[in-house]
Amino acid sequence: MKKGNSRRRRFVIDLAGVRSAARLHAALAEKLPLPEHYGRNLDAFHDVLTEFGARWSIVFRNAGDVAKGLRAVCTDAMEETPGLNIVFGDGDENCGKGAKEASNAKVQRRRA
Repeated sequence: MKKGNSRRRRFVIDLAGVRSAARLHAALAEKLPLPEHYGRNLDAFHDVLTEFGARWSIVFRNAGDVAKGLRAVCTDAMEETPGLNIVFGDGDENCGKGAKEASNAKVQRRRA
């Protein structure tokens, strides 16, 4: 996976029907340019976002039950990575600064 692409990239990931960690990470791997060594857990996803996501815009749709841990990881990654933008669509809130204020305490990333 190349790190040097200077163009902004937009990804829309529909998580309708995703009920397990395995399916979540399969959906992420299907839609995002993840490295071959991607560990298929939320800690590994955080690492990918902070290393490669500076020019990414990600929209998660229909996140449902999988949104809790995923939202916390996305919030942390956006705080650490200028240029990374992540939104939870279909009535969900933006994962950015508003979500940070809603959960003021540091949320420990959970493995999915």
